Amino acid sequence: MTQICSSVNRIWGCVLLLLCLFDGTTAHAQCVLSPVPQVFHPSVSDVFVRPSSYRLVGQDAADASAVALLRSRLPMSDSKQATPIYIGERDDKAVKRVKRSIPAHSEGYYLSLAEREMVVAGNDEAGTFYGVQTLLQLLSDSLLTPVEVTDYPQMPERGVIEGYYGNPYSHQDRLRLFDFMGEQKMNVFVYGPKDDPYHRSHWREPYPSDEINRMKQLIERARTNHVKFVWAIHPGGDIRWNLDDSLAIVSKCERMYEIGVRSFCVFFDDIGGEGARGEKQAALLNYMTDEFVRKHRDVEPLMMCPTQYNKSWSGGPYLNTLGTVMYPEVRIMWTGATVIDMIDRADMEWINDQIKRKAYIWLNYPVTDYCIDHLLMGKTYGNGLDIGEMVSGFCSNPMEYCEASKLSLYSIADYTWNPIRYDAQASWERAIDYLMPAHREAFRTFCENNVDLGITGHGLRREGESPFFKAVVDDAEKLEAYFQRLIHDADELLDDQSQPELSAEIRPWVQSMKATGERGLSVLAMRKNLKGMGEAEKVKGYHHFMERMFVRNYLNYKKQTEAQRDLRSRDFPGSIKIASPVVATNFVEPWLREQAQTLIDAYKQQSNYGADVFPQQLLAQGTYFIKANGKYLTDTDPRQPNLQAEWIAERDTINPQRQEWTVTLNANTGRYQLVNNQARRYLNEVGRFGANPYHENWNTYELTLKEGRYAIRNAQNGGTDYWTVSPDGRFIGFTSGEPFWFEIVPVE
Repeated sequence: MTQICSSVNRIWGCVLLLLCLFDGTTAHAQCVLSPVPQVFHPSVSDVFVRPSSYRLVGQDAADASAVALLRSRLPMSDSKQATPIYIGERDDKAVKRVKRSIPAHSEGYYLSLAEREMVVAGNDEAGTFYGVQTLLQLLSDSLLTPVEVTDYPQMPERGVIEGYYGNPYSHQDRLRLFDFMGEQKMNVFVYGPKDDPYHRSHWREPYPSDEINRMKQLIERARTNHVKFVWAIHPGGDIRWNLDDSLAIVSKCERMYEIGVRSFCVFFDDIGGEGARGEKQAALLNYMTDEFVRKHRDVEPLMMCPTQYNKSWSGGPYLNTLGTVMYPEVRIMWTGATVIDMIDRADMEWINDQIKRKAYIWLNYPVTDYCIDHLLMGKTYGNGLDIGEMVSGFCSNPMEYCEASKLSLYSIADYTWNPIRYDAQASWERAIDYLMPAHREAFRTFCENNVDLGITGHGLRREGESPFFKAVVDDAEKLEAYFQRLIHDADELLDDQSQPELSAEIRPWVQSMKATGERGLSVLAMRKNLKGMGEAEKVKGYHHFMERMFVRNYLNYKKQTEAQRDLRSRDFPGSIKIASPVVATNFVEPWLREQAQTLIDAYKQQSNYGADVFPQQLLAQGTYFIKANGKYLTDTDPRQPNLQAEWIAERDTINPQRQEWTVTLNANTGRYQLVNNQARRYLNEVGRFGANPYHENWNTYELTLKEGRYAIRNAQNGGTDYWTVSPDGRFIGFTSGEPFWFEIVPVE
């Protein structure tokens, strides 16, 4: 009780906790309402059994989506014995008697649940739909207690922006996402996948007919769930700032209007040059407002993502130009103090003053397009609880893993509906229940070992990873139980059939978690063997037995580590980003590596047995930059086969993986693998990204260390020439002359 009452929403939390203590079974559904409602009045009257059938009163006038949802989820009957549900909007006859109880707030609703009757009354159609969603949550238990709810959102627009770099969501992903958003009372979806060519690279071209048909289905599913479908166009990369391009944009918007889109956004993020001119952007948005928006009564004011979309990238008159020149009804998106940031009151005060309007938040969390090997499954925290009135909207940019992203999106919905009463820990716990109710504890273990995103160029870190490990790391017996638990819970999740879409997404990371547990047990076994060697002097033959066991357990550890390293996610033809799943990287993984090396070093001091099986490495496996003359070796376009690697002078903070290289020692060849992290592509012997499958004989390299720099040489079937750089800075993958000495620098 102390933990709940000490949170920002201590009063609300304590009330709900007391309800649970009063009758745990009865109050369960009330305690897990999400988003947390504004006003919740439970009754102390008798508990009653959930009705066996219901009949709707007012269904002909009420919101059609709300009525259809009730009919699909509850047993309906025309019998007078069925419990009536009175449903409708403020002025409808069926709910007229509770009109004064309905909050006069957009999307607000009043709900009452009692044994004899139930009422769902919305201030508008969306309010009725959201009231039905709350009613269905309350009816999830078999025993109920009377309750009244008066509820409405604090933030006007709450939702998801598909704006990441990587494999776009599938059609089915989006359809399921809209149903989820309806359940969680999120009302806006911004369609802006960076790798949809008709959104960005080929923005002037119309969608082909099959894409149009899919888009129509998305728009209709969104509408059914009271989700506003915002279609975004990204012309800034090659816009010419002439009338032809302005007409092309309006024409594209008109085509999207014809298929049902009523909300539009223009992106100018992650560009430079002429496309980034603030006065031109403002003029275009004004032109679109005059020539498109105001010619359609049902089109909402435009949104735009500026080029300077965070404070650290701002400078000059750009933001002020947007704020003073662009029509005031145009919403301007903002990511915070940096690209990857949580939003607080100081952020909002600064940006709102710059742009002369309330900013529209584009939260870059839980997106992982810049740290693709990680899943972010920890609690969603750090956003200000007092900014609800300072934003025009708040959208989360998720991971490319749609189902896994719902853990955080669940909490984003909770936060944006009622930020003052938002409790990050409680919301996270509810989200775990929501996503994996049949395997809650195993899924919780998985989530708490996938929290931190590691060191990136953006600086965001997340706390709370691997808490059980941290608590038992100095207790060998409990530590063994921890690693066994990782294996057990991973096996449970791998066998799960209840949530097939989520299970498929997280499977490579679950396998990685299992491998971490197995490696942990191997390290502990090596520790026991080493200790046994020290105690075996008086027992004939026992010392050698412990030596053999140490080597055997090390080889197990090595095999498990290699199998874990070989795991891949989204490794299919045409994949834009391929991940190598990692888990528990903040505490557990460093401990494993350090312990293994420490034990090996200690073993070598005591024994020469099996010394040849241990690694002899110049460079520890990890993630590195490869540099020459101060420039970074870069994969400039992961979609282009047989591309020549290039040297780029600047560090890429938007898409950093294209300059990051995973270096590992190949166990079979004893040579190093150098793989670019953008799309997991290797360089072949001539310095191009190989179009053929990786082959360890061709695509592993020998390293030579000299004065802190490395020479890289093709080996075996790949030849014996050195990598080098030409005088004009081009990468050449072979030379029989003197080696070129590269910097290979850890990514920090």
